[in-house]
Amino acid sequence: MDVHELNEEQILELKQRYLNQLADEGSYAEVLGVDYYEPSYWDLAHADEIVPDDSIFRAHEGVSFVLDDFFCTADLN
Repeated sequence: MDVHELNEEQILELKQRYLNQLADEGSYAEVLGVDYYEPSYWDLAHADEIVPDDSIFRAHEGVSFVLDDFFCTADLN
């Protein structure tokens, strides 16, 4: 399935991964305009509000996903 076919939980998981990726790259504070360098638990819980859907759609355009790619749906197979 492509990124546009994912459910809300799967999109949220991609947004949380994106926040962690920014931290891994060392650009978290700069991109988000904050004074800390990795996502807090609050940031991860509110990733849906922090990261726009279109950012995720653009970043994952052309990627083919399966249920096992996501913790929230991995056990549904």
